[in-house]
Amino acid sequence: MNKIEYFKINEVFEYKFIQIPKELFFNSLYKDNLDSNSKILYGFLLDRLSLSIKNNWCDENGDVYLIYTREDIGKLLHISNKTVIKAFKQLAECNLIVEKKQGRNKPNLIYPAKIKHDESLNSLMCKNYTSGSGKNTRHEVKNLHPNYTNNNYTKRGNQSSLSYNIDTHSSFDWDLLYDN
Repeated sequence: MNKIEYFKINEVFEYKFIQIPKELFFNSLYKDNLDSNSKILYGFLLDRLSLSIKNNWCDENGDVYLIYTREDIGKLLHISNKTVIKAFKQLAECNLIVEKKQGRNKPNLIYPAKIKHDESLNSLMCKNYTSGSGKNTRHEVKNLHPNYTNNNYTKRGNQSSLSYNIDTHSSFDWDLLYDN
């Protein structure tokens, strides 16, 4: 039997991850219209956008596209060509991708589209915090969006071993967070 190796505190951020928007699992436009392969494929397509930006793959309108053959996706996800075609079809039917043909023997240009947010889902995921004064103050936060990751953060070990760059979140109002 192989010995199981556990993560150490300095190894937690060692891996890269594919992000799949949670809304695909809860939004009525997507949850019943996309199977798991389609949702995973959408996450991979979003991840591939960084390569498109690096290669400056955008059209005359500034819309970013990517090039990903069905064969490469099938190998990556270990699924059949038929399953890849089905996943692309589901994403297209949900308006999450648009494909433009380039011509013979050239792969299609894939334009990933943004998710259309379900406003009823927004009311479930947000909480209103008010002081009841009727005036908005710096200490009031409306529609605070919780993370819902079910992770419990506890301060264990030496925090200096974690490297987190606060400058990457310069648009976030940290003073507002600390005030609350």
